[in-house]
Amino acid sequence: MAYAAVVLFMQSLEQILQPDYSHLLHHVSKDQIESLRDEVNFLKLFLHEDSDEREHDHQLEIQIRDAAHKAADFIDSRLYISQARRAACSPEESIGWKQISLIAHQSFSQIVEEIKSIKSEVVQLFEKKSISDRKFTMPSDFTPIAEEDSNKLVGLDAYILKLLHQLSGFPLDRQVIPIVGMGGIGKTTLAERIYNDPFIIYHFYVRAWITIPQKHLMSQPYRVREMFLGLLKCFANVTYNTSQMSNEELGEKVYKALKGMRYLVVLDDMWQTRDWDILTRFLPDDKNGSRIMLTSRLGDIAAYVDPTSSGHHMHFLQAAESWELLESKLFPKESCPQELIEVGKRIAVKCQGLPLAIVVVAGILSKMDKTPGSWTRLAESVDQSIVAEDPEHCMNILALSYNYLPNFLKACFLYMGAFPKDYEIPVSRLIWLWIAEGFVLPVRSKCLEDVANDYLEDLVNRNLILVGKRRLNGRIKTCRIHDLLRDLCMIEARNENFLHVIERYAQAFLMGAVAPRRISLLHANIVHFKVRPMPLTRSFLLYDIQKNLPDMFLLEVMDRLDFKLLRVLDIELLQSNHFPIEIVELIHLRYLALAINCELPRSIFKLQNLQTLIIDHIWEGQYLPREIWMMPQLRHIRLKRGCYFPLPYSRGIKEKSQFVLQNLQTISTLTGPFSCSKEVFACLPALKKLEIFATESNSKAEQTSEYFSNLASLNLLETLKCSFLYRPRKHRLPSGDHFPANLKKLTLSGSFLPWEDMAKLAVLPKLEVLKLRSFAFEGQIWGAVEGGFFQLKLLLVENSDPMSWDADASHFPSLQQLVLRECHRLTEIPQGIGDITTLQMIEVQDCSFYIVRSARKIHQQQQILGNDELGIRIITTSGDNHSASPLHFLQAES
Repeated sequence: MAYAAVVLFMQSLEQILQPDYSHLLHHVSKDQIESLRDEVNFLKLFLHEDSDEREHDHQLEIQIRDAAHKAADFIDSRLYISQARRAACSPEESIGWKQISLIAHQSFSQIVEEIKSIKSEVVQLFEKKSISDRKFTMPSDFTPIAEEDSNKLVGLDAYILKLLHQLSGFPLDRQVIPIVGMGGIGKTTLAERIYNDPFIIYHFYVRAWITIPQKHLMSQPYRVREMFLGLLKCFANVTYNTSQMSNEELGEKVYKALKGMRYLVVLDDMWQTRDWDILTRFLPDDKNGSRIMLTSRLGDIAAYVDPTSSGHHMHFLQAAESWELLESKLFPKESCPQELIEVGKRIAVKCQGLPLAIVVVAGILSKMDKTPGSWTRLAESVDQSIVAEDPEHCMNILALSYNYLPNFLKACFLYMGAFPKDYEIPVSRLIWLWIAEGFVLPVRSKCLEDVANDYLEDLVNRNLILVGKRRLNGRIKTCRIHDLLRDLCMIEARNENFLHVIERYAQAFLMGAVAPRRISLLHANIVHFKVRPMPLTRSFLLYDIQKNLPDMFLLEVMDRLDFKLLRVLDIELLQSNHFPIEIVELIHLRYLALAINCELPRSIFKLQNLQTLIIDHIWEGQYLPREIWMMPQLRHIRLKRGCYFPLPYSRGIKEKSQFVLQNLQTISTLTGPFSCSKEVFACLPALKKLEIFATESNSKAEQTSEYFSNLASLNLLETLKCSFLYRPRKHRLPSGDHFPANLKKLTLSGSFLPWEDMAKLAVLPKLEVLKLRSFAFEGQIWGAVEGGFFQLKLLLVENSDPMSWDADASHFPSLQQLVLRECHRLTEIPQGIGDITTLQMIEVQDCSFYIVRSARKIHQQQQILGNDELGIRIITTSGDNHSASPLHFLQAES
C-alpha cells in the first residue's frame, strides 16, 4: 500500500510544519521540510496516476511504501516523545534533549536521501517507458474465455430472452448493450451463450469477439493496437504488413471491413471509457441493426456507453438456483442422493449466489466421499476451502477488480477485510474509520464525509462492495462484502503488511516477528494471551470477542501492547469500570470507541487530533468534561446512552471564539435542556446531525419548546431526532422559523404535541423525511395543513391515536412513501393520498382492519386509473419477538 503510506507521511509532514511543532527538529529548517514535502508529493502524484500512464513496477512501490512508513514512524515518534517530555516538564534545553535532537537530525537526513534516491528511480522509469511505448510486436490471439465456460446456464434464461430480443429487434440504429456484474458472476458465460446462438449466427453477417487486454500488462497505445488487430483477425487475415500499420490505419481498416455489414461485436471485460472512446469511432452505424455487446465489472462503463439504459446488471443466484447449479455439476446424469440434499443446499447457500464459487466448490466435493459427514465438514468452512482448492483460478479472477482500482481506493477496499464475515457494516462508521486512517483526501468545496461517500459509491459501481440498505436520498446506509472478496482483502492486506486479521489464534500472531500496521481481532480468545509491545501499530480493532472479561482486562491490554502511534482504537466490546489513562497519551489518535462505566477524564483534551469519539456506558446521561471544547478536530461524538454537554465557557468570558468546535458534525445523543442552550449551539456551527433524548421525570419535565427554541442557529443541521422519556409538562412547538432552514430529516418521539402543530413543520422548506413515533402527536382529529410539505418524500406515523385524518394529494405533493404502524384507532387513509403522482408505496403494519381495507381500496382505484407504479405492503407481527412477516405484498409490474 505505497499510496496509503505516502499519504500518511504527507499528513505527518504537514503537522510538523505547523507553528506549534516547529521545535521538534531543532537542526532542520522549515525550508528543508518543505523541500522534502515537495519530493514526497511527487511520489504521491506518481502513485495517484492511472497505471495506464506508467509501467507497473511492484518492487519500486514496495520501496516507496517502506520508506514512507519509516519516515512517518520517525516523525510521529518525535511528536510522541515531545509530548511525553512536555508532560514530564523536561526542559528542551537539557543535554539529553539536545542529544536526542542531534540524532533526530541525522535520521531526518537519511530519510531525505532515501526519498531523493527513490524519486530518481521513478524519473528513470518514465524515461524507459517513453522508449518502450514505441516498440510493437505481433498481436496475441483473442479467443472468448468464459469466467467458467462449463457452467450450466442456471438463472440466465430471463437475460437470454431479453438479449436476443435487443440484438435482433428494433431500432435499426447501432445499439450498445452492456452486461455488468461482479467478477465470477457469469457475464462472459452469458455473452458467449448469446454469441454462439444459432439464430444470432444466422442474423448477423459478421461477428467479432475480443477480450480487452489488461491495462497493467501494456500501455494504452499498444493495448488499442491489440484490440484493432484482434477485431481484424475475426473477419480477415492479419499479415505482417498489417501489423506494422499505425493505430489510426488499423482503425480505418476495421471501419472499412464493417462498413455496410450488419455486425455483432463483443467487447469482453472492458475497464476504461477511453478504450470505448477510441473503438467506437471505427464501428460504423449504417442503420442496419448492428449491435455492440460488452461486459464489464464497472457500472459506470454501462452508463457511459449507453446513457439511456443502465444495461443488464447480473444478480447473484437465488438459493434454489445455486443448488440447481451445484447439483448439475456433481450429478450431471442423476439426482443427488436424498441424504445429501439438505447439507448440499446449505453449502450452495454459503457460496452466496456466485457461480464461480459454486463451480469451485463442486470441484472440491467431487473429490470427497459422498457422505453427509464429509459434506458437513466442508459446509463449516466453504470460503476457506474455495481459496485453498483453486487459489490461482478463483483469486486471480477476483483480483483483477482489485488490480484495476485507482490507488486511492485500494486502501478503502482492503479495509473491508477488518470486519467479521457476513457483517452488515454501518456506512457512517466505515466512513469515519476511513477518514481517521487518512485514506480520504480533501476535495475543494466538499467535506471529507462526502468525498468518502463518493469513494464508497465508486466501489459499489465496481461491484466490489454490496449495498445492504439505502436511505431515501439514495445514500448507502449499510454495506457488506462477498465472502470471497473478503478473503481477497485479507490476503492482499497481509501481503502488503497493511492489515492483519486474526480470527482464532491471537497469541501465536501477537508474539510473532511481524510488526503489523493494523490489527483486527475477530472471534479471538484473548484472556490469557501474551504479547510483545507494538509501538508502531496504527490501528487496533476488536470484534465479537468473548464476553464477561475481567474488569481490569482493558487496562492490562493497553499496558501490554504499549501503543504509541495509534490512530484508530476500536475496543467498544471491552467493558470496563475504568478509563485507561494510557489512552490520553495517544496523541495521534483519530478514532476512539470504547465502553466504560465511568466519566471521561478531564485530560481527554490531550487527544488534540481526535475526530471520532464513541462511548457506550451503562447509565443514562454521562456528564462530559468542559475540556471537550478544547478538542478542535472533533467531527463526530456518539454517546449511545446520552450525554450532558457542558457550557463552553464561564459566564462573562469575552474571548469565546477559542471554544468553537468548527469541525463537529454529529452529536448523538444530548440530554437535558441546558445541553441545548443558545451558548452551546452557538459554538457548533458545522453541526449536521443531532439527536436529543429528554430523560427528565414528570416533576422536572420542561416544556417541549425548550429543546427546539435555539436550533435556528444551527444553519447546517440536516438531521434532527428528539425523543422524550416522559410526557413534557407543556407540549407545543415553537414557530417554524425556530428550526434550521436546511433541516431535511426530522424524527419526533413521545412529545405529545397537538396535531395543529403540524402546520409549524409544514413550512420547513427542505424537509424530506418526517417520522412521528410513540405519540409524537396526539388528538382525535388530524387536520389538513394547507400550503406546506412541498419536499416531503417519506411520512412515517407509528403508535399514534388519531381517529380521523383529513388530507389529499395537494397536502403532500412530493410524497413517495407512506408508512403507518400501530395506528389502531385510525379508521381510514384519506383516499386522495392515492392521487399523489409521486407516491410509490403505502406500507401498513399492525394497524386496524379499516386501515388495511383503506390501503387496498386506494391501490385498486389507482390500478383502474392506470397507475401501475403504486404498491402496497401489509405486514403483521406475531409472537413475543415481534418479527415481521409479510402477509401481503402487492406491487404492480413495471
